[in-house]
Amino acid sequence: MAETGSLLQSKCEIGSFSAQIASVVCTSATPGHYVDTPASTSQIACSAGTYNPSTGSSSAADCIPSEAGHYIPMAGADAQIPCHTGTYQNLVAMTSCIEADPGHHVPETGMTEQIICAAGSYQFNSGQGTCRAADPGHFVQTSGLTGQTKCIEGWYQPSEGKTECLQAEPGHFASGIGSVTQTECGLGTFQEWSGASKCEDAHIDHYVDAIGSISQSPCPTGSSQPLVGQSKCVWPFGVESPAVLFISAGVIGILSLIALLMIRKKLTQ
Repeated sequence: MAETGSLLQSKCEIGSFSAQIASVVCTSATPGHYVDTPASTSQIACSAGTYNPSTGSSSAADCIPSEAGHYIPMAGADAQIPCHTGTYQNLVAMTSCIEADPGHHVPETGMTEQIICAAGSYQFNSGQGTCRAADPGHFVQTSGLTGQTKCIEGWYQPSEGKTECLQAEPGHFASGIGSVTQTECGLGTFQEWSGASKCEDAHIDHYVDAIGSISQSPCPTGSSQPLVGQSKCVWPFGVESPAVLFISAGVIGILSLIALLMIRKKLTQ
């Protein structure tokens, strides 16, 4: 057996081995391995972080370090693995990839760096492949943020992915935080300023007769309004407009004249 072993050792060169001493067949080192001494009975695995796609390798130098953007978690690998989305690796010969930080993302495989979330988007989790667009009623002012912010009272935002909110226009309001729309001031109310969270009631002896008004109007001469928040003024005798008042006065005058004529007619008979 010793002679056979000696014969075997003289035959198996570096890059090959035989697990059986009595065998005359030498096996080439498989991918992910190498044999750097003659007459070897085993092959050596490339260490984690390196790989070897070839057969018959004879040196540890044949094991290739993983490139940036890749990793090799175990020994004996014949290929490198690209980092998954949400992870990256900026160094070579690594056994794992790095999760993207909150406020960042890694959208593709095999990336060497993480990407900061742009303004208008955010990401509160680590290891993510995408950033989240700011919801309507919210905004993200700067890049790299981990959360969104609600619009304050008087401001609103109808769209997603925005970096700021919009001021409610005059004649409108945005109540509460996180508003997605502005609302027109109703009848009897007005708002002259932008960025308001509510509308003002029309004052006493004033009225607002249209929605979305930016001002109130004083009651016409001869009319009044004892209440706030009204859309019209009142005239004497409870009528709602001077035209009705004038018509009423005219009718009363005509009836009075007819009555007077009838009385005179009776007196002259």
